[in-house]
Amino acid sequence: MALRLTGVTPSPVLDQPAFAPDGSAARLRTYSGEVTIVQDSGIFMFVPSQIDATPMGFVPPDAEAVRAGDEPALAAEVTIAQILPAGSGDSFNGAGATGVTAALQPDQKDPAWSWPYLSFQALGVRPMVLRYRLTVVSTTSPAS
Repeated sequence: MALRLTGVTPSPVLDQPAFAPDGSAARLRTYSGEVTIVQDSGIFMFVPSQIDATPMGFVPPDAEAVRAGDEPALAAEVTIAQILPAGSGDSFNGAGATGVTAALQPDQKDPAWSWPYLSFQALGVRPMVLRYRLTVVSTTSPAS
């Protein structure tokens, strides 16, 4: 039985001035919130020594596009917030996320833009809520 992402609930964006490692002006935007993950219907075979990992990913709903060619610094994390009930007699066999990465995903309609994209592998077979945080640090152009 696989898991699937059913909803993304964003928290307010943290958007503030920052400095790049070279000392130049930069902008820091942190997108955060919660994702709800549920079981797909079906039957699964529980193997005690094995924890299933289901690849998932999304663009935060409140993310701003990044110009193609810009290479902002990206950082991401995903932590478990809640394990949801999955039925009677259910036993815990692990839950959470691993393999968390942040990347830029090209815009499907306009190649001049990309979107911050967070991907991870959801662990286990239990429905759960995960918290995410995706930080984008981009250099800012001097005022003309």
